[in-house]
Amino acid sequence: MKKVFKDISKLSPSYIPQRIPHREVEFKKLVDLFKPVITGNEAYNHVFIIGEPGVGKTLLAKYFERYIRNNHNFLVIYTNYRVEKRPGNIVRAIVSYIIPSMPLRGYSIEEMFIAVMKEAVNKNLRVLLILDDADTLFRKEKEFIYLLSRVDEILGTQNILSIIFILHSEHMLLALDAWTAGALRKNLLRLKEYSYDELIDILRERVAEAFVEGVVLDETIQVCADISSTYNYNARYAIELLLKGGKLAEQFGSEIVKPEHIRLARDQVPPSFSTEDIKHLSQHEKLILYGLSRLLLSSSKAFVSTGELEEEYKEICKELGLQPISHTWFWNEIKNLSYFGFVSRRESGKGYRGRTTIVGLPSFSARFLEEILRKEVYKK
Repeated sequence: MKKVFKDISKLSPSYIPQRIPHREVEFKKLVDLFKPVITGNEAYNHVFIIGEPGVGKTLLAKYFERYIRNNHNFLVIYTNYRVEKRPGNIVRAIVSYIIPSMPLRGYSIEEMFIAVMKEAVNKNLRVLLILDDADTLFRKEKEFIYLLSRVDEILGTQNILSIIFILHSEHMLLALDAWTAGALRKNLLRLKEYSYDELIDILRERVAEAFVEGVVLDETIQVCADISSTYNYNARYAIELLLKGGKLAEQFGSEIVKPEHIRLARDQVPPSFSTEDIKHLSQHEKLILYGLSRLLLSSSKAFVSTGELEEEYKEICKELGLQPISHTWFWNEIKNLSYFGFVSRRESGKGYRGRTTIVGLPSFSARFLEEILRKEVYKK
């Protein structure tokens, strides 16, 4: 097998490069917004980084995290709400940094949060919490947002908790009640989508870091950017196309990563999320998606009803010896999967008895999803 990669980790979603092309201006704005806190003139701040998928929101926040860690006396805690899923898990993550010996059972979320904030004050810590993919938190857990924003009132001391919220849409802020909204400092940092030329620059830098010199044609990079233009020049998607295209080149024994390898990779890379995102789904979200892929593969249907999907989900639970979740919880999981673009849902039309909700796969093939999830569902 011919080797095309020099350092494949440089294409990982978790990799933070030394430079962030075309986000330097936004980084300077982020530093400026936190300068009063860094210099001690203010106790805390709140910043909202807002933008569509693939515009560099997480990259910018983690680049800033590294800058703060290396240059200033802050405790920085990064969490992803899409992964953590519950406010309690966010608080436990904070506890693990500040009071690692604290037992995590027997306390309410509020009790744990108050205890850990008191300890942070006692230790004279300044804490920066980065809450990624926080849209669901704003939709469903407004009381928790209120708790995070009122440290000074709860403790009767200065608020030492700064927060960066990462959102897809600023409309989430409109859902807050007046009390919670009033406690948040609304510093909005909106990231626009990259242009074609900007994405080319980003891809060239990643190619230089990740691939053996000369194996990736410039035309290959252009195809990556061109395909990504369909999805608002999503940089994360384009980088994953490069990764998959490189793997296909090695698989075919090619010494060069060609445009056709990227075109072939397109069928195996979902545009709205990464394969890592699938692995971070809850067990029952994976089972529901797996059930949907099985139903669509075994028929010529474009959609299945939620009733059919729930029955298939229950059958998979039976195969695995698991207790199915309730109908209400099942419906909530469908809504979550739809919100993040894993499935589509709409009211039924002709061909269905009565009115029901039907579910489909908008971004990728059922075969692709079934192959990934079969390994996830049945792994030991």
